[in-house]
Amino acid sequence: MLTCVVVCVLAAVAHAQNNPQVNTTQGWIEGSVVPEGNYYAFYGIHYAGSVSGKNRFKAPPPPPTYPGVFHAIDSSVVCAQPTSRGLVGVEDCLTLDIFTSNLSASQPVLVWIQGEEFTTSDPTLNSFKNFIDEKIVVVKINYRLSIFGFLCLGVEQAPGNAGLKDVVQGLKWINKNIAGFGGDPNNIALFGHGSGAAMVDLITLSPMAENLVHKAIVQSGSALSPGAIAYDPVGYAEALGAKLEYTEKSRPELAKLLSNTDVSLLAGALTDFELFNNTALFAPCIENNIDVNNTILSDAPINILRSGNYSHIPYIAGYTNKEGTIRAFEAAYNQWLDKMQANFEDFIQVDLNITSNSNKTRIINSIREFYFSQRNINMETIEDYLDYHGDTMILVSTIRGAWERALTSRAEVRLYEFAYRGSYNSDWTLPQIPLTGVRHGGVLNFLLNYDLKPNDKTMMQWLITRYSSFIRTGSPNKPNSVEWLPIRSNAFNYLLYSGEEVSANVSVAYESPRTDPHQQRMTFWNDKYINFYKAPAPVSSVGRITALLFIVALCQVLINFL
Repeated sequence: MLTCVVVCVLAAVAHAQNNPQVNTTQGWIEGSVVPEGNYYAFYGIHYAGSVSGKNRFKAPPPPPTYPGVFHAIDSSVVCAQPTSRGLVGVEDCLTLDIFTSNLSASQPVLVWIQGEEFTTSDPTLNSFKNFIDEKIVVVKINYRLSIFGFLCLGVEQAPGNAGLKDVVQGLKWINKNIAGFGGDPNNIALFGHGSGAAMVDLITLSPMAENLVHKAIVQSGSALSPGAIAYDPVGYAEALGAKLEYTEKSRPELAKLLSNTDVSLLAGALTDFELFNNTALFAPCIENNIDVNNTILSDAPINILRSGNYSHIPYIAGYTNKEGTIRAFEAAYNQWLDKMQANFEDFIQVDLNITSNSNKTRIINSIREFYFSQRNINMETIEDYLDYHGDTMILVSTIRGAWERALTSRAEVRLYEFAYRGSYNSDWTLPQIPLTGVRHGGVLNFLLNYDLKPNDKTMMQWLITRYSSFIRTGSPNKPNSVEWLPIRSNAFNYLLYSGEEVSANVSVAYESPRTDPHQQRMTFWNDKYINFYKAPAPVSSVGRITALLFIVALCQVLINFL
Protein backbone atom coordinates (compact mmCIF):
# COMPACT_ATOMS: atom_id res chain seq x y z
CA MET A 1 0.00 0.00 0.00
CA LEU A 2 2.81 2.40 0.91
CA THR A 3 4.51 1.59 -2.40
CA CYS A 4 1.33 2.47 -4.28
CA VAL A 5 1.03 5.83 -2.49
CA VAL A 6 4.68 6.69 -3.19
CA VAL A 7 4.31 5.80 -6.88
CA CYS A 8 1.13 7.90 -7.20
CA VAL A 9 2.79 10.88 -5.50
CA LEU A 10 5.85 10.63 -7.74
CA ALA A 11 3.62 10.39 -10.81
CA ALA A 12 1.71 13.49 -9.72
CA VAL A 13 4.96 15.40 -9.12
CA ALA A 14 6.32 14.38 -12.52
CA HIS A 15 3.06 15.44 -14.17
CA ALA A 16 3.19 18.84 -12.43
CA GLN A 17 6.81 19.30 -13.45
CA ASN A 18 5.92 18.67 -17.10
CA ASN A 19 3.09 21.18 -17.13
CA PRO A 20 4.23 24.64 -18.27
CA GLN A 21 3.96 27.60 -15.90
CA VAL A 22 4.07 31.28 -16.87
CA ASN A 23 4.28 34.32 -14.60
CA THR A 24 1.82 37.02 -15.72
CA THR A 25 0.56 40.36 -14.41
CA GLN A 26 -2.14 38.37 -12.57
CA GLY A 27 0.15 35.75 -11.08
CA TRP A 28 1.32 32.29 -12.06
CA ILE A 29 -0.65 30.35 -14.70
CA GLU A 30 -0.18 26.64 -15.33
CA GLY A 31 -1.17 25.05 -18.63
CA SER A 32 -0.93 21.55 -20.02
CA VAL A 33 0.88 19.59 -22.69
CA VAL A 34 -1.18 18.54 -25.70
CA PRO A 35 0.27 15.04 -26.34
CA GLU A 36 -0.90 14.59 -29.92
CA GLY A 37 0.22 18.07 -30.93
CA ASN A 38 3.49 18.54 -29.07
CA TYR A 39 2.50 21.99 -27.89
CA TYR A 40 1.20 23.70 -24.76
CA ALA A 41 -2.38 24.80 -24.13
CA PHE A 42 -3.61 27.34 -21.58
CA TYR A 43 -7.40 27.48 -21.32
CA GLY A 44 -9.76 29.87 -19.59
CA ILE A 45 -7.37 32.66 -18.61
CA HIS A 46 -9.35 35.65 -17.30
CA TYR A 47 -8.42 38.82 -19.18
CA ALA A 48 -11.20 40.83 -17.50
CA GLY A 49 -13.37 40.78 -14.40
CA SER A 50 -17.03 39.98 -13.92
CA VAL A 51 -19.51 41.34 -16.47
CA SER A 52 -22.73 40.21 -14.84
CA GLY A 53 -25.17 42.32 -12.83
CA LYS A 54 -24.43 46.05 -12.95
CA ASN A 55 -21.52 45.42 -15.36
CA ARG A 56 -23.65 43.43 -17.84
CA PHE A 57 -23.57 45.97 -20.68
CA LYS A 58 -20.57 48.07 -19.67
CA ALA A 59 -16.91 48.04 -20.70
CA PRO A 60 -15.02 45.13 -19.15
CA PRO A 61 -13.41 45.71 -15.73
CA PRO A 62 -9.77 44.77 -15.00
CA PRO A 63 -8.94 41.06 -14.59
CA PRO A 64 -8.69 39.38 -11.19
CA THR A 65 -5.40 38.58 -9.46
CA TYR A 66 -4.70 34.90 -8.92
CA PRO A 67 -3.75 34.23 -5.26
CA GLY A 68 -1.98 30.99 -6.12
CA VAL A 69 -1.13 29.10 -9.29
CA PHE A 70 -4.11 29.27 -11.66
CA HIS A 71 -4.68 25.97 -13.46
CA ALA A 72 -5.66 26.97 -16.99
CA ILE A 73 -7.41 23.74 -17.98
CA ASP A 74 -11.07 24.67 -18.50
CA SER A 75 -11.65 24.53 -22.25
CA SER A 76 -15.44 24.63 -21.99
CA VAL A 77 -16.03 28.35 -21.41
CA VAL A 78 -18.64 29.70 -23.86
CA CYS A 79 -20.21 33.14 -23.68
CA ALA A 80 -23.96 33.32 -23.10
CA GLN A 81 -25.90 33.13 -26.35
CA PRO A 82 -29.52 32.47 -27.34
CA THR A 83 -30.20 29.32 -29.35
CA SER A 84 -33.21 27.31 -30.42
CA ARG A 85 -32.35 25.00 -27.51
CA GLY A 86 -32.42 27.85 -25.00
CA LEU A 87 -29.51 29.55 -23.29
CA VAL A 88 -26.03 28.22 -24.00
CA GLY A 89 -22.98 29.47 -22.12
CA VAL A 90 -22.40 31.78 -19.17
CA GLU A 91 -22.19 35.53 -18.65
CA ASP A 92 -18.84 35.68 -16.90
CA CYS A 93 -16.97 34.33 -19.89
CA LEU A 94 -14.21 36.85 -20.60
CA THR A 95 -11.38 34.38 -20.94
CA LEU A 96 -8.81 33.56 -23.57
CA ASP A 97 -7.01 30.41 -24.64
CA ILE A 98 -3.35 30.31 -25.68
CA PHE A 99 -1.60 27.64 -27.76
CA THR A 100 2.18 27.74 -28.10
CA SER A 101 5.02 25.38 -28.92
CA ASN A 102 7.89 27.28 -27.28
CA LEU A 103 7.68 29.41 -24.15
CA SER A 104 11.15 30.89 -24.56
CA ALA A 105 10.86 32.01 -28.20
CA SER A 106 9.53 35.28 -29.63
CA GLN A 107 7.06 34.04 -32.22
CA PRO A 108 4.42 35.96 -34.17
CA VAL A 109 0.93 35.85 -32.65
CA LEU A 110 -2.38 35.06 -34.34
CA VAL A 111 -5.47 36.23 -32.43
CA TRP A 112 -8.64 34.45 -33.57
CA ILE A 113 -12.11 36.07 -33.41
CA GLN A 114 -14.98 33.79 -34.29
CA GLY A 115 -18.65 34.66 -34.63
CA GLU A 116 -21.80 34.63 -36.73
CA GLU A 117 -24.10 37.65 -36.78
CA PHE A 118 -22.71 38.76 -33.38
CA THR A 119 -24.87 36.08 -31.77
CA THR A 120 -23.06 32.73 -31.76
CA SER A 121 -19.54 31.40 -31.31
CA ASP A 122 -18.56 27.75 -31.00
CA PRO A 123 -15.10 27.03 -29.55
CA THR A 124 -15.19 23.35 -30.44
CA LEU A 125 -15.07 23.67 -34.22
CA ASN A 126 -11.48 24.57 -34.92
CA SER A 127 -7.96 23.24 -34.56
CA PHE A 128 -5.01 25.62 -34.71
CA LYS A 129 -2.33 22.99 -35.14
CA ASN A 130 -1.53 24.11 -38.70
CA PHE A 131 -0.41 27.51 -37.42
CA ILE A 132 1.27 26.19 -34.28
CA ASP A 133 3.39 23.91 -36.49
CA GLU A 134 4.47 27.07 -38.32
CA LYS A 135 5.84 28.44 -35.02
CA ILE A 136 2.99 30.87 -34.49
CA VAL A 137 1.40 31.46 -31.09
CA VAL A 138 -2.41 31.31 -31.33
CA VAL A 139 -4.80 33.10 -28.98
CA LYS A 140 -8.59 32.71 -29.02
CA ILE A 141 -10.60 35.43 -27.27
CA ASN A 142 -14.08 34.92 -25.84
CA TYR A 143 -16.23 38.05 -25.96
CA ARG A 144 -19.82 38.90 -25.06
CA LEU A 145 -22.42 38.06 -27.70
CA SER A 146 -25.91 39.18 -28.69
CA ILE A 147 -27.57 41.59 -26.25
CA PHE A 148 -24.84 41.01 -23.66
CA GLY A 149 -22.17 42.31 -26.02
CA PHE A 150 -24.06 44.73 -28.22
CA LEU A 151 -26.96 46.39 -26.43
CA CYS A 152 -26.56 50.05 -27.41
CA LEU A 153 -28.80 52.58 -25.70
CA GLY A 154 -26.39 55.50 -25.57
CA VAL A 155 -26.66 55.78 -21.79
CA GLU A 156 -24.16 55.18 -19.00
CA GLN A 157 -25.63 51.79 -18.13
CA ALA A 158 -25.47 50.59 -21.77
CA PRO A 159 -23.26 52.83 -23.94
CA GLY A 160 -22.78 50.11 -26.59
CA ASN A 161 -20.06 47.93 -28.14
CA ALA A 162 -19.24 45.94 -25.00
CA GLY A 163 -18.23 42.97 -27.18
CA LEU A 164 -15.76 45.07 -29.17
CA LYS A 165 -14.36 46.51 -25.95
CA ASP A 166 -13.91 42.95 -24.64
CA VAL A 167 -11.65 42.13 -27.58
CA VAL A 168 -9.63 45.32 -27.09
CA GLN A 169 -9.23 44.44 -23.41
CA GLY A 170 -8.03 41.00 -24.48
CA LEU A 171 -5.53 42.60 -26.84
CA LYS A 172 -4.22 44.75 -24.00
CA TRP A 173 -3.76 41.63 -21.89
CA ILE A 174 -1.91 39.97 -24.76
CA ASN A 175 0.33 42.99 -25.19
CA LYS A 176 1.38 42.81 -21.54
CA ASN A 177 1.70 39.06 -21.12
CA ILE A 178 2.20 37.18 -24.38
CA ALA A 179 6.02 37.34 -24.20
CA GLY A 180 5.88 34.85 -21.33
CA PHE A 181 4.08 32.40 -23.64
CA GLY A 182 6.69 32.68 -26.38
CA GLY A 183 4.88 35.38 -28.35
CA ASP A 184 6.09 38.71 -29.75
CA PRO A 185 3.84 41.56 -28.47
CA ASN A 186 5.00 43.69 -31.41
CA ASN A 187 3.83 41.18 -34.02
CA ILE A 188 0.11 40.59 -33.48
CA ALA A 189 -2.21 39.56 -36.33
CA LEU A 190 -5.97 39.76 -35.75
CA PHE A 191 -8.03 37.23 -37.76
CA GLY A 192 -11.82 36.93 -37.86
CA HIS A 193 -14.55 35.15 -39.80
CA GLY A 194 -18.15 36.23 -40.38
CA SER A 195 -19.20 38.81 -37.82
CA GLY A 196 -15.80 38.13 -36.23
CA ALA A 197 -14.27 39.54 -39.42
CA ALA A 198 -16.48 42.63 -39.18
CA MET A 199 -15.25 43.06 -35.59
CA VAL A 200 -11.63 42.80 -36.71
CA ASP A 201 -12.32 45.41 -39.38
CA LEU A 202 -13.98 47.76 -36.89
CA ILE A 203 -11.24 47.32 -34.29
CA THR A 204 -8.57 48.28 -36.82
CA LEU A 205 -10.49 51.54 -37.38
CA SER A 206 -10.56 52.42 -33.68
CA PRO A 207 -7.95 54.51 -31.87
CA MET A 208 -8.49 52.25 -28.83
CA ALA A 209 -6.62 49.44 -30.62
CA GLU A 210 -3.71 51.55 -31.88
CA ASN A 211 -0.37 49.70 -31.52
CA LEU A 212 -2.19 46.57 -30.29
CA VAL A 213 -2.73 45.07 -33.76
CA HIS A 214 -0.07 44.97 -36.48
CA LYS A 215 -1.82 42.97 -39.23
CA ALA A 216 -5.42 42.04 -40.00
CA ILE A 217 -7.19 39.22 -41.84
CA VAL A 218 -10.93 39.43 -42.50
CA GLN A 219 -12.69 36.41 -43.98
CA SER A 220 -16.31 36.65 -45.16
CA GLY A 221 -17.10 39.82 -43.27
CA SER A 222 -16.53 43.58 -43.41
CA ALA A 223 -17.10 46.79 -41.48
CA LEU A 224 -19.11 47.95 -44.52
CA SER A 225 -21.54 45.03 -44.34
CA PRO A 226 -25.13 46.22 -43.81
CA GLY A 227 -25.24 44.09 -40.67
CA ALA A 228 -21.91 45.20 -39.22
CA ILE A 229 -23.38 48.34 -37.62
CA ALA A 230 -26.79 48.71 -35.97
CA TYR A 231 -28.95 51.27 -37.76
CA ASP A 232 -31.68 51.34 -35.10
CA PRO A 233 -30.17 49.94 -31.91
CA VAL A 234 -32.61 51.77 -29.60
CA GLY A 235 -35.63 50.60 -31.61
CA TYR A 236 -34.57 46.95 -31.42
CA ALA A 237 -33.86 47.25 -27.69
CA GLU A 238 -37.29 48.78 -27.14
CA ALA A 239 -38.88 45.96 -29.13
CA LEU A 240 -37.20 43.46 -26.84
CA GLY A 241 -38.31 45.51 -23.84
CA ALA A 242 -41.90 45.40 -25.07
CA LYS A 243 -41.68 41.63 -25.39
CA LEU A 244 -40.58 41.50 -21.75
CA GLU A 245 -43.37 43.97 -20.86
CA TYR A 246 -40.89 46.74 -20.09
CA THR A 247 -42.99 49.34 -21.91
CA GLU A 248 -42.92 53.13 -21.80
CA LYS A 249 -39.56 53.20 -20.08
CA SER A 250 -36.79 55.74 -20.50
CA ARG A 251 -33.54 54.40 -21.88
CA PRO A 252 -31.75 54.50 -18.50
CA GLU A 253 -34.73 52.67 -16.97
CA LEU A 254 -34.73 50.09 -19.76
CA ALA A 255 -30.98 49.53 -19.38
CA LYS A 256 -31.40 49.00 -15.62
CA LEU A 257 -34.28 46.56 -16.12
CA LEU A 258 -32.38 44.56 -18.73
CA SER A 259 -29.31 44.51 -16.46
CA ASN A 260 -31.39 42.88 -13.74
CA THR A 261 -33.32 40.45 -15.93
CA ASP A 262 -32.49 36.76 -15.53
CA VAL A 263 -30.05 35.71 -18.21
CA SER A 264 -32.16 32.73 -19.32
CA LEU A 265 -35.26 34.90 -19.63
CA LEU A 266 -33.31 37.38 -21.75
CA ALA A 267 -31.98 34.65 -24.03
CA GLY A 268 -35.45 33.14 -24.41
CA ALA A 269 -36.95 36.46 -25.45
CA LEU A 270 -34.39 36.84 -28.24
CA THR A 271 -35.21 33.68 -30.19
CA ASP A 272 -38.37 34.75 -32.04
CA PHE A 273 -37.13 37.85 -33.87
CA GLU A 274 -36.79 37.52 -37.65
CA LEU A 275 -34.98 40.24 -39.62
CA PHE A 276 -34.82 40.17 -43.41
CA ASN A 277 -32.81 43.28 -44.33
CA ASN A 278 -29.31 41.96 -43.49
CA THR A 279 -29.29 43.36 -39.99
CA ALA A 280 -28.57 41.64 -36.69
CA LEU A 281 -30.84 42.24 -33.71
CA PHE A 282 -27.84 43.39 -31.65
CA ALA A 283 -24.69 44.56 -33.40
CA PRO A 284 -21.93 47.18 -32.96
CA CYS A 285 -23.09 50.78 -33.02
CA ILE A 286 -21.73 54.27 -33.53
CA GLU A 287 -21.37 55.59 -29.99
CA ASN A 288 -22.30 59.06 -28.77
CA ASN A 289 -19.15 59.53 -26.64
CA ILE A 290 -21.05 59.28 -23.36
CA ASP A 291 -18.04 57.35 -22.04
CA VAL A 292 -15.18 59.27 -23.67
CA ASN A 293 -12.40 57.04 -22.34
CA ASN A 294 -14.09 53.88 -23.64
CA THR A 295 -15.56 55.00 -26.97
CA ILE A 296 -14.41 52.50 -29.56
CA LEU A 297 -16.35 53.79 -32.58
CA SER A 298 -17.54 57.37 -32.98
CA ASP A 299 -18.10 57.61 -36.75
CA ALA A 300 -19.34 55.47 -39.62
CA PRO A 301 -16.70 53.05 -40.98
CA ILE A 302 -16.93 54.49 -44.49
CA ASN A 303 -16.09 57.94 -43.13
CA ILE A 304 -13.15 56.65 -41.12
CA LEU A 305 -11.78 54.75 -44.12
CA ARG A 306 -12.04 57.76 -46.41
CA SER A 307 -10.46 60.05 -43.82
CA GLY A 308 -7.41 57.81 -43.48
CA ASN A 309 -7.52 58.24 -39.68
CA TYR A 310 -6.97 54.62 -38.69
CA SER A 311 -4.06 52.24 -38.21
CA HIS A 312 -2.38 51.60 -41.56
CA ILE A 313 -1.45 47.93 -41.21
CA PRO A 314 -1.04 45.10 -43.74
CA TYR A 315 -4.49 43.72 -44.49
CA ILE A 316 -6.01 40.68 -46.23
CA ALA A 317 -9.71 40.28 -47.06
CA GLY A 318 -11.27 37.14 -48.50
CA TYR A 319 -14.61 35.61 -49.41
CA THR A 320 -15.95 32.37 -50.88
CA ASN A 321 -17.90 32.12 -54.11
CA LYS A 322 -21.12 30.91 -52.40
CA GLU A 323 -21.40 33.15 -49.35
CA GLY A 324 -25.18 33.13 -49.73
CA THR A 325 -25.28 29.68 -48.18
CA ILE A 326 -25.39 31.60 -44.90
CA ARG A 327 -29.12 31.97 -45.73
CA ALA A 328 -29.68 28.46 -47.08
CA PHE A 329 -31.26 27.22 -43.85
CA GLU A 330 -33.86 30.00 -44.03
CA ALA A 331 -34.76 28.92 -47.56
CA ALA A 332 -35.05 25.27 -46.55
CA TYR A 333 -36.92 25.64 -43.27
CA ASN A 334 -38.16 29.23 -42.70
CA GLN A 335 -40.05 29.84 -45.98
CA TRP A 336 -37.78 32.71 -47.04
CA LEU A 337 -38.28 31.90 -50.72
CA ASP A 338 -42.03 32.45 -50.36
CA LYS A 339 -41.49 35.54 -48.23
CA MET A 340 -39.12 37.07 -50.79
CA GLN A 341 -41.53 36.31 -53.59
CA ALA A 342 -44.39 38.02 -51.73
CA ASN A 343 -42.48 40.99 -50.24
CA PHE A 344 -39.14 41.50 -51.93
CA GLU A 345 -38.90 45.03 -50.52
CA ASP A 346 -38.49 43.59 -46.99
CA PHE A 347 -35.19 42.03 -48.08
CA ILE A 348 -33.55 45.22 -49.38
CA GLN A 349 -30.50 45.87 -47.22
CA VAL A 350 -30.78 48.48 -44.52
CA ASP A 351 -27.92 50.65 -45.84
CA LEU A 352 -29.82 51.71 -48.96
CA ASN A 353 -31.82 54.89 -48.39
CA ILE A 354 -34.72 54.39 -50.78
CA THR A 355 -37.73 54.39 -48.44
CA SER A 356 -38.69 57.98 -49.29
CA ASN A 357 -37.29 58.07 -52.80
CA SER A 358 -39.79 58.88 -55.53
CA ASN A 359 -38.23 56.14 -57.64
CA LYS A 360 -38.45 53.54 -54.86
CA THR A 361 -40.49 51.01 -56.85
CA ARG A 362 -38.23 51.31 -59.88
CA ILE A 363 -35.09 50.82 -57.77
CA ILE A 364 -36.47 47.76 -55.97
CA ASN A 365 -37.62 46.26 -59.26
CA SER A 366 -34.20 46.83 -60.81
CA ILE A 367 -32.53 44.89 -57.97
CA ARG A 368 -34.97 42.02 -58.29
CA GLU A 369 -34.62 42.02 -62.06
CA PHE A 370 -30.81 41.90 -61.80
CA TYR A 371 -30.90 38.65 -59.84
CA PHE A 372 -34.16 36.95 -60.79
CA SER A 373 -35.14 38.47 -64.16
CA GLN A 374 -38.86 37.81 -64.61
CA ARG A 375 -38.82 34.51 -62.74
CA ASN A 376 -40.50 33.66 -59.48
CA ILE A 377 -38.41 33.20 -56.35
CA ASN A 378 -38.61 29.51 -55.48
CA MET A 379 -36.49 26.37 -55.48
CA GLU A 380 -36.00 26.70 -59.24
CA THR A 381 -34.18 29.99 -58.65
CA ILE A 382 -32.34 28.93 -55.48
CA GLU A 383 -28.94 29.76 -57.05
CA ASP A 384 -30.10 33.34 -57.63
CA TYR A 385 -31.46 33.49 -54.08
CA LEU A 386 -28.06 32.41 -52.73
CA ASP A 387 -26.23 34.89 -54.96
CA TYR A 388 -28.47 37.74 -53.81
CA HIS A 389 -27.91 37.07 -50.11
CA GLY A 390 -24.22 36.34 -50.56
CA ASP A 391 -23.71 39.58 -52.45
CA THR A 392 -25.74 41.86 -50.22
CA MET A 393 -24.52 40.42 -46.91
CA ILE A 394 -20.85 39.69 -47.60
CA LEU A 395 -19.30 39.71 -51.06
CA VAL A 396 -20.04 43.29 -52.14
CA SER A 397 -19.12 44.85 -48.80
CA THR A 398 -15.91 42.80 -48.52
CA ILE A 399 -14.78 43.94 -51.97
CA ARG A 400 -15.87 47.55 -51.33
CA GLY A 401 -14.14 47.58 -47.96
CA ALA A 402 -10.85 46.33 -49.39
CA TRP A 403 -10.98 48.93 -52.17
CA GLU A 404 -11.81 51.84 -49.86
CA ARG A 405 -9.03 50.86 -47.46
CA ALA A 406 -6.49 50.47 -50.26
CA LEU A 407 -7.20 54.02 -51.45
CA THR A 408 -6.12 55.59 -48.14
CA SER A 409 -3.84 53.06 -46.43
CA ARG A 410 -0.07 53.39 -46.59
CA ALA A 411 0.17 49.63 -45.95
CA GLU A 412 -0.60 46.98 -48.55
CA VAL A 413 -4.18 45.69 -48.89
CA ARG A 414 -4.89 42.36 -50.57
CA LEU A 415 -8.04 40.52 -51.61
CA TYR A 416 -8.77 36.92 -52.54
CA GLU A 417 -11.68 34.74 -53.63
CA PHE A 418 -11.84 31.11 -52.52
CA ALA A 419 -13.58 28.91 -55.10
CA TYR A 420 -11.85 25.58 -54.44
CA ARG A 421 -14.50 23.10 -53.26
CA GLY A 422 -12.39 20.08 -52.39
CA SER A 423 -13.67 17.13 -50.41
CA TYR A 424 -14.51 19.10 -47.30
CA ASN A 425 -17.50 20.81 -48.85
CA SER A 426 -19.08 17.35 -48.66
CA ASP A 427 -20.08 18.27 -45.09
CA TRP A 428 -23.02 20.22 -46.53
CA THR A 429 -26.12 19.33 -44.47
CA LEU A 430 -28.99 20.62 -46.63
CA PRO A 431 -29.51 18.02 -49.37
CA GLN A 432 -32.60 19.82 -50.70
CA ILE A 433 -30.37 22.75 -51.72
CA PRO A 434 -27.61 21.86 -54.21
CA LEU A 435 -24.18 23.29 -53.40
CA THR A 436 -22.39 24.45 -56.53
CA GLY A 437 -19.56 26.44 -54.96
CA VAL A 438 -17.74 26.94 -51.66
CA ARG A 439 -20.15 27.54 -48.82
CA HIS A 440 -19.85 30.30 -46.24
CA GLY A 441 -17.07 29.17 -43.90
CA GLY A 442 -15.76 26.54 -46.33
CA VAL A 443 -12.25 28.02 -46.43
CA LEU A 444 -11.86 27.47 -42.67
CA ASN A 445 -11.74 23.73 -43.26
CA PHE A 446 -8.38 24.24 -44.96
CA LEU A 447 -7.02 26.68 -42.39
CA LEU A 448 -8.27 25.32 -39.08
CA ASN A 449 -8.69 21.60 -39.73
CA TYR A 450 -5.51 19.56 -40.10
CA ASP A 451 -7.21 16.19 -40.85
CA LEU A 452 -7.79 16.76 -44.57
CA LYS A 453 -7.99 14.19 -47.33
CA PRO A 454 -4.81 13.77 -49.42
CA ASN A 455 -6.21 15.46 -52.52
CA ASP A 456 -6.82 18.65 -50.53
CA LYS A 457 -3.36 18.89 -48.97
CA THR A 458 -1.95 21.05 -51.77
CA MET A 459 -4.57 23.75 -51.26
CA MET A 460 -4.21 23.56 -47.49
CA GLN A 461 -0.46 24.00 -47.74
CA TRP A 462 -0.78 26.97 -50.09
CA LEU A 463 -3.15 28.73 -47.70
CA ILE A 464 -1.18 27.94 -44.55
CA THR A 465 2.07 29.05 -46.19
CA ARG A 466 0.51 32.31 -47.42
CA TYR A 467 -1.16 33.11 -44.10
CA SER A 468 1.88 32.18 -42.02
CA SER A 469 4.13 34.36 -44.13
CA PHE A 470 1.66 37.25 -43.81
CA ILE A 471 1.35 36.81 -40.04
CA ARG A 472 5.14 36.73 -39.71
CA THR A 473 6.21 39.45 -42.18
CA GLY A 474 3.15 41.31 -43.46
CA SER A 475 3.52 39.81 -46.95
CA PRO A 476 1.90 36.56 -48.14
CA ASN A 477 4.40 36.11 -50.94
CA LYS A 478 7.12 33.47 -50.72
CA PRO A 479 9.96 32.62 -53.14
CA ASN A 480 8.78 30.53 -56.09
CA SER A 481 5.09 31.22 -55.36
CA VAL A 482 2.60 32.99 -57.59
CA GLU A 483 2.90 36.69 -56.80
CA TRP A 484 -0.14 38.00 -54.97
CA LEU A 485 -0.29 41.68 -55.88
CA PRO A 486 -1.80 44.27 -53.54
CA ILE A 487 -4.66 46.48 -54.66
CA ARG A 488 -3.50 49.63 -56.42
CA SER A 489 -5.47 52.76 -57.23
CA ASN A 490 -5.07 51.91 -60.92
CA ALA A 491 -5.39 48.11 -60.62
CA PHE A 492 -7.93 46.21 -58.52
CA ASN A 493 -5.80 43.10 -58.10
CA TYR A 494 -6.94 39.94 -56.34
CA LEU A 495 -5.98 36.27 -56.12
CA LEU A 496 -8.38 33.50 -57.14
CA TYR A 497 -8.11 30.07 -55.51
CA SER A 498 -9.92 27.48 -57.62
CA GLY A 499 -9.72 23.87 -58.71
CA GLU A 500 -11.38 21.00 -60.49
CA GLU A 501 -11.97 17.33 -59.86
CA VAL A 502 -10.19 15.17 -62.41
CA SER A 503 -11.37 11.92 -60.79
CA ALA A 504 -13.29 10.77 -57.72
CA ASN A 505 -10.27 11.14 -55.43
CA VAL A 506 -8.09 13.67 -57.25
CA SER A 507 -8.53 17.45 -57.40
CA VAL A 508 -6.27 19.95 -59.15
CA ALA A 509 -5.77 23.29 -57.40
CA TYR A 510 -4.97 26.66 -58.96
CA GLU A 511 -3.74 30.07 -57.76
CA SER A 512 -4.52 32.73 -60.36
CA PRO A 513 -3.79 36.48 -60.21
CA ARG A 514 -6.83 38.41 -61.46
CA THR A 515 -8.17 41.96 -61.65
CA ASP A 516 -11.59 43.57 -61.13
CA PRO A 517 -13.46 40.97 -59.02
CA HIS A 518 -17.08 40.34 -60.07
CA GLN A 519 -17.07 43.38 -62.28
CA GLN A 520 -20.69 43.18 -63.42
CA ARG A 521 -22.08 42.78 -59.90
CA MET A 522 -19.81 45.45 -58.46
CA THR A 523 -20.71 47.94 -61.19
CA PHE A 524 -24.39 47.35 -60.42
CA TRP A 525 -24.00 47.81 -56.67
CA ASN A 526 -21.50 50.66 -56.86
CA ASP A 527 -24.11 52.61 -58.80
CA LYS A 528 -26.67 51.93 -56.06
CA TYR A 529 -24.29 52.91 -53.27
CA ILE A 530 -23.12 56.08 -55.02
CA ASN A 531 -26.72 57.25 -55.27
CA PHE A 532 -28.49 55.77 -52.27
CA TYR A 533 -25.98 54.74 -49.59
CA LYS A 534 -27.05 55.55 -46.04
CA ALA A 535 -24.21 55.53 -43.52
CA PRO A 536 -25.05 54.55 -39.92
CA ALA A 537 -25.36 57.44 -37.48
CA PRO A 538 -24.38 57.69 -33.80
CA VAL A 539 -26.98 56.55 -31.32
CA SER A 540 -28.75 59.67 -30.10
CA SER A 541 -27.96 61.10 -26.71
CA VAL A 542 -30.71 61.09 -24.10
CA GLY A 543 -29.70 64.61 -23.12
CA ARG A 544 -29.95 65.87 -26.69
CA ILE A 545 -33.38 64.25 -27.12
CA THR A 546 -34.64 65.78 -23.88
CA ALA A 547 -33.41 69.21 -24.96
CA LEU A 548 -35.00 68.80 -28.38
CA LEU A 549 -38.34 67.80 -26.88
CA PHE A 550 -38.18 70.83 -24.59
CA ILE A 551 -37.53 73.13 -27.55
CA VAL A 552 -40.41 71.59 -29.51
CA ALA A 553 -42.74 71.99 -26.53
CA LEU A 554 -41.62 75.59 -26.01
CA CYS A 555 -42.22 76.39 -29.68
CA GLN A 556 -45.72 74.91 -29.42
CA VAL A 557 -46.46 77.10 -26.40
CA LEU A 558 -45.26 80.21 -28.26
CA ILE A 559 -47.35 79.32 -31.30
CA ASN A 560 -50.45 78.89 -29.15
CA PHE A 561 -49.70 82.15 -27.34
CA LEU A 562 -49.33 84.08 -30.58
